[in-house]
Amino acid sequence: MNTVNGYVLFPHNGWATGQPLKWSRTWQTGVATGISGAEQRSALRAWPRHKLGCTLVAASLQERARLDARVDAALKTGYACLPFFGKGCALSAAARAGAQSLTLQTVTPWPWATGDYAILFADDETFDVVQVTSVVGTTLAFSLQPLAFSWSSGSIAWPLLFGKFTADVETGHSQWYAAWAITIEQLLAERTAQLGVPAPTPPGIGQQRIAKTNQIA
Repeated sequence: MNTVNGYVLFPHNGWATGQPLKWSRTWQTGVATGISGAEQRSALRAWPRHKLGCTLVAASLQERARLDARVDAALKTGYACLPFFGKGCALSAAARAGAQSLTLQTVTPWPWATGDYAILFADDETFDVVQVTSVVGTTLAFSLQPLAFSWSSGSIAWPLLFGKFTADVETGHSQWYAAWAITIEQLLAERTAQLGVPAPTPPGIGQQRIAKTNQIA
């Protein structure tokens, strides 16, 4: 079973199966009573969380067995990851097996950043998952591991979406063909900037260390 940081990986095609993608994002706000007695709201997160639903169709009995096994594993753990369909970026140059960088045509619609995971896949047995260690222009570098497969110019590099996993009942079309409608909802936004973190200390007297020395640091 393929996993990434404990999340069950679904390297299946959910983009061109004839079923629409369902994408949404959620914010979290706190509600309290204001000084005037009116409702007062405040943002608890600086970034929204993505939620993506898609239908994965197995095109053979062998793929159906692998897809079913992945769904079973994800239902047990509650966590999964899959390509963030709709946010992929095409390669502007071929990348051979053993390479440790990808050159994209553009960095939109996904704003790639260090720490992101990217996946390139041809089918559910032919794929590469890499963690981005640096972004320079349209070049993504990943020094932690090289590519296992070769990818032609125009291949799509998708960001990986990690989150809570849910699935509907499997739809069987025949002994070979089956479909799973799955949903992945982020537990934490990919950009982890948070509200309420300590502000940097500006030049000047600094800050007082409460319950320590009561001296100005």
